[in-house]
Amino acid sequence: MKKTLLFFCLRFCFISAYAQPTSYFKVANTGTLMKIERVSTGGYITLGTDSNFKLQVIRCDNNFTPLWNFKFTDANMTAGFPAIVEANDGSFFVMAKSYAHSNCTAIIKLSSMGVMLWQKDYYEANGNFFSWAISKASGADNGFVVSAGNNYIIKCDPSGNIEWQKQYYYPLTTGGITCYSILPEGNNYVVSSSYNINSLLTFRIDSAGGILSYTAYTYSSMQILPTRMVRLNSTGGYAILGNYNNTNNNQTQFLAILNSALAITSFNELTISGYTQFELHDIAAINNGQNLIMDGSIYNNSAFYIATMNVSNTGTIVWKHLATGNSGMPNLNVEFQGVTSLGNSTVHVGFGYNEGAVVSILDSAGNGLCNTLLFNVTNVPRTLALQSSTLIPITSNAVAATATYVYNTNVFFNQHVYCGSLPLSVNENENDIELTIFPNPATTAFTISDLPFTISNIEMYNVLGEKVFSQPVADNQKQVTIDVSHIAPGIYFVRLTDAKSSITQKVVVQR
Repeated sequence: MKKTLLFFCLRFCFISAYAQPTSYFKVANTGTLMKIERVSTGGYITLGTDSNFKLQVIRCDNNFTPLWNFKFTDANMTAGFPAIVEANDGSFFVMAKSYAHSNCTAIIKLSSMGVMLWQKDYYEANGNFFSWAISKASGADNGFVVSAGNNYIIKCDPSGNIEWQKQYYYPLTTGGITCYSILPEGNNYVVSSSYNINSLLTFRIDSAGGILSYTAYTYSSMQILPTRMVRLNSTGGYAILGNYNNTNNNQTQFLAILNSALAITSFNELTISGYTQFELHDIAAINNGQNLIMDGSIYNNSAFYIATMNVSNTGTIVWKHLATGNSGMPNLNVEFQGVTSLGNSTVHVGFGYNEGAVVSILDSAGNGLCNTLLFNVTNVPRTLALQSSTLIPITSNAVAATATYVYNTNVFFNQHVYCGSLPLSVNENENDIELTIFPNPATTAFTISDLPFTISNIEMYNVLGEKVFSQPVADNQKQVTIDVSHIAPGIYFVRLTDAKSSITQKVVVQR
């Protein structure tokens, strides 16, 4: 969008220790983390890229131990604006852009255990169908809802079949209309769109796509791009984070607060000084929705900085931090791309020029970054004009087709803590390590050979992150056999540890 940054990516890695209240650490020598979401059964699901800009999905437990992963190497798939959502049944839907058809959206379904279930493309025969938002279905439905340009919204069942699709037309539109966010709400959905060169449309639809209510506001200064919306539990309202599509004003972002009736209660412009560009990419609600944590970056003279802020649900800045990387190298470029709440703490992901993929755990006061700098932000309330017209659903004609994107599960893990603390030491070996496990799948036992370092303990975890086996290892032992005759068939993760290092790899037990 407003900037281009060359990503240097290798293989991902995750930390095998539980996150303390504050810490800043890398999870790969190179690479990116772009999205992170909490999982209902515990742990996290993340999206990022490798050295070839290929999308990677990594599922890890509460201790940031990897459970399973996918790397999509297909030439048609791009990692631009990806998203992931957990369905009501615990499976996952991954959304990415694709050129398999004319500018289409790829949706991939993964089970909670990391099994590929299906892949599909969604597209228009003669149009652009790049999507911006995906949501789990409302109520107890195990399907999903996805949006695209021209205010498309498509509802699909758990198998990816289209159940209904609509476009939403607003008569006052004079420019493009794009749906950027969808939130499930009971049996309904709340949608945030940019429908004009300077307007904000928020509407509520029922489970069949019927319009229940909506508001439309216009702003005379700049085009509004409402990039992310979250619900505020304390008020029943919503917070919308966004930016302006105006090359003459790359220093301003906005935060809109809406009540449960979708009326704007505050609209705040957040403007920096002393830097040339300011972007906020993601938002999370903490403190029961009374505070919003926003993540992004600041750019100036070829340097990128982490920018993160806490703003109350009335639009008051509580704290703000600017920070550089901490690799020890001359180039300290780093930025955050995604954030998710962890109680009243937050977990942030991004990438650094030298660190690669990074994670930071910040407490409610914003502690957890290494090199903080002065961060001047002007907070100016603005008034938007309420418009009055009729939102109209119109016919749409998107289609779904089976896809077969190439992928593998060759994603490996290293990490290094830069500041803060984690309860276990981490592996600082910068080389990829792969265990030799045979047979795999195993029936009654498997053997691990060529142990890469002095191992003190071997553990096995199921896909929920529960420990099912633990065994100490004698000094200098280079091969060990594990009896799994008493363990139920399924996918497991073997973790080898010593005082300073750890490595995890998947094994399948089957009868």
